Amino acid sequence: MSRLLVFLVLLSAGVLAFYFRALSTRPSSTADPLGLQSVLQDWHIFYHLGGYSPWIRHHTSTSSSLPPQCVVDQVHMLSRHAERYPTLSVGIKMKSMITKLKAAGTPVFPFLESWEEFFEVDENGKSTDLEELTREGRYAGVRQAYNTGVTLRERYDHLVDNGDDGENKTFSIFSCSCSRVLHTAENFALGFFREDELFANVRHVIVPDVAPERGADTLTPVKACIRYRQDTEAGRKRGSALLEQFQSVYLSRVAARLRQQFGYDFSVSDLWHMQELCGFEILATGNEESPWCGIFTEREWEEFAYARDLLHYYRSGPGTPYSAVMGFLYLNATREVLELGPEKAGKLFFSFAHDGDIVPLVGTLGLFPEVEPLPYTYVPDNRNWKLSSVVPMGGRVVFERVSCVSKTSTSNLGVRILVNDGVVPVPGCESETRDGGICPLDVFVKLVDQKGEAVGEFDEVCGLKDGLGKRPSFLRQDWEQGPGRLHL
Repeated sequence: MSRLLVFLVLLSAGVLAFYFRALSTRPSSTADPLGLQSVLQDWHIFYHLGGYSPWIRHHTSTSSSLPPQCVVDQVHMLSRHAERYPTLSVGIKMKSMITKLKAAGTPVFPFLESWEEFFEVDENGKSTDLEELTREGRYAGVRQAYNTGVTLRERYDHLVDNGDDGENKTFSIFSCSCSRVLHTAENFALGFFREDELFANVRHVIVPDVAPERGADTLTPVKACIRYRQDTEAGRKRGSALLEQFQSVYLSRVAARLRQQFGYDFSVSDLWHMQELCGFEILATGNEESPWCGIFTEREWEEFAYARDLLHYYRSGPGTPYSAVMGFLYLNATREVLELGPEKAGKLFFSFAHDGDIVPLVGTLGLFPEVEPLPYTYVPDNRNWKLSSVVPMGGRVVFERVSCVSKTSTSNLGVRILVNDGVVPVPGCESETRDGGICPLDVFVKLVDQKGEAVGEFDEVCGLKDGLGKRPSFLRQDWEQGPGRLHL
């Protein structure tokens, strides 16, 4: 089948132009173009951009190698969308700030005289760039998503059923309905299934971002939990409120330093948007020498990263009482499929959403725990909750079901968790093997069940109507509809 026909099977005519533009300059596969996987001690700004960096590996002390007698027989991935432009509201604020700096007589920063903006916004506040995946440069989101598919195909090639028995196998991938997320999913699928043209058999199950009638049957629990969004004290808004408090602490110091250096009174919001511009210029253009990055010291970048940690921690992480029940939805649905196993349920499950939907999962699992809630007036000397390398653009949490053959020829089943290719031990699993961080499947199931008892029911915690607290139902391969987009 020709590539054009493959595209026509899955993509509508309106999306084709997007992909042909993106794929026309697609580079060869590279999951780690900076060689960051080998960076253990050296300071690198990508690890201090608070989620506004290209994909980077999460470093852990646990070996990523499986014992020789073990093999992965099922995979579940929940991934953030690939590299994107700023959101519309942030982009408009950035443009306003840049215009103000340029209009201050002689531009405040000399580089502004020749610096070119990397996104467009018209006079009506409309933009074809903002909110979407980046399309150009070394870290273009459309390329990175594709390359991630290629990389994971190499890793899990043994799980792909090529349909050698003559039967056309259909593969389901899952995403929420946000444009940049569904484009990430489809570019990933093209990279993962491209070699044998199995892309033509991909079924893209699209779950609405906001669908009150679906309740907990969602990939975006932060939008389904009504009380979480309405509670101004302990819900979603708490993260932004505490972020503002910390911004005023560290950025006031930065403003004083830069005032002395450049003779200009920078506001806290000016400085925040300048730090954001550093990451987004890299994402949009590939320019790792963005002049916005060099304005700030290494310590100030560490404070920026902590500010983003605070935002996530109190907005959708352990700092809000709604986090655990929101993260439990995907965790429990995954646990059920892990128990069923590859023969009954399938081997490959790839899902795509936002960083705000991954953070609750991280918190529910108990990864990167803090003894005390994060302070919002200073950066603690030591902390586990560092999300720059957990939810960068394209950040992913992977659950591998592992089958190990013992000396008695019996098969032992286990689960291990990878965060951006770094193996993270399962909290509470005392019987993990030293090699590979494998937790026995039965122990993992008990741990998840215990978490379910502790977090409560989604509909009760979130204030949903009766009957809307059901678990996600779409995470399966046995859909009757064939290849193409399936909007739920």
